[in-house]
Amino acid sequence: MDMFGKVGLVEIPILIAPDQKNWLDKMIKEGRIAVPPGGTLEKGSLYSVFIRMLLHNAMEEQKRQEALEADDDDE
Repeated sequence: MDMFGKVGLVEIPILIAPDQKNWLDKMIKEGRIAVPPGGTLEKGSLYSVFIRMLLHNAMEEQKRQEALEADDDDE
């Protein structure tokens, strides 16, 4: 998954709890949410990158779990 703009994106509204937004703001302020090399992003874009990375990781984990289950079924 290309996190830096070569993949067409769709816009979806999301709702998060106020404490989750505060946490995201804190992580951005502290520089703990990565910015692409050589670039700067607006806060909303950093939210987007973070959420997309979480989804990407979840999808990769799902594939890994499915592969493990398929291996178990073969034995």
